[in-house]
Amino acid sequence: MPPKIKTKKDFISTQDWDKNELDELLELARDMKSTPNKYRNLLDGKSICMLFYNPSTRTRNSTEVAAFQLGMHPTFNSVEDTWMGYQSESVKDTAKVLSRYYDAIGIRMFPNAVNWIYKEGNKTLREFAQSSDIPLINFEDDLYHPLQALADIFTIIEKKKTAKGKKLVISWAYHPKPLPVSVPNSILLIASRYGMDVTLAHPKNFELDEEIINSAQINAKESGGSLTFSNDIKEAYQDADVVYIKSWGALKYYGKDKEEKPLRVPYRDEWRIRDKYFDYTNSDSIFMHCLPIRRNVVADDDVIDGTHSIIYDQAENRLYTVKALLYYLLKD
Repeated sequence: MPPKIKTKKDFISTQDWDKNELDELLELARDMKSTPNKYRNLLDGKSICMLFYNPSTRTRNSTEVAAFQLGMHPTFNSVEDTWMGYQSESVKDTAKVLSRYYDAIGIRMFPNAVNWIYKEGNKTLREFAQSSDIPLINFEDDLYHPLQALADIFTIIEKKKTAKGKKLVISWAYHPKPLPVSVPNSILLIASRYGMDVTLAHPKNFELDEEIINSAQINAKESGGSLTFSNDIKEAYQDADVVYIKSWGALKYYGKDKEEKPLRVPYRDEWRIRDKYFDYTNSDSIFMHCLPIRRNVVADDDVIDGTHSIIYDQAENRLYTVKALLYYLLKD
């Protein structure tokens, strides 16, 4: 028989969760960060299957350490080492079997795992969740990276005391190749739920999905925040409290590198983020990036290592927020 848990709840997108539940997660993460011994081994005997289609540094390591500190047993699985990786076993059968072994499962599935068919990764994760009898955690798919978003809003509140009313610039940055939209989608969605005044800054042709934008606009209306758009760095960065940079690909040519390249190459210099751009922001503004980042390609060293940068604090907070999520989902 599959394991019995109090409530089967998945974490695929922060949009799927009630705002009060997200608040509880953040409060729990704050308590875990300040009093780590209070929660040690409270999930003793439980386990999590970590299934990765793609490489990972922060997601894998933060989850493994968080699980260990809670007394859990984390198991790393590369998809190449499973029958599902060879497309000889269905999603349903894999989910049903793993549900008999574990208490939770996390999956990372980048767009390349589904041949850059837009939204197919998220569709597969939701199919997996539907067949699974245990909670499924999205380690990042082609639409969302909810673990990153949770750590991001946690970090913003930690550094700025509140997110509400603060100006966040989500800024496109140049990268040699098109990257997924999961991170910009996720920070946009959660920031708009927390009442931030969000400016989405990018060159023309790099607009995000209209469905994501519509959801963010609804979020902003409900939270008292705002959402504006700009194709100009100086205009967008003006009086910013938080600058979050991330490259992403043009949806017009999703998964078509050769066709997309002419769109991004003209912005290689202007949208390489430089320290002088922070002169437009508030003096105490913070610089964020999810990592990994290509130094002196996406942003200059003096941005990454500069006084505005909090990227290592941001990365550290991945540990506390995923730890809070595991406890929230699996506590008796």
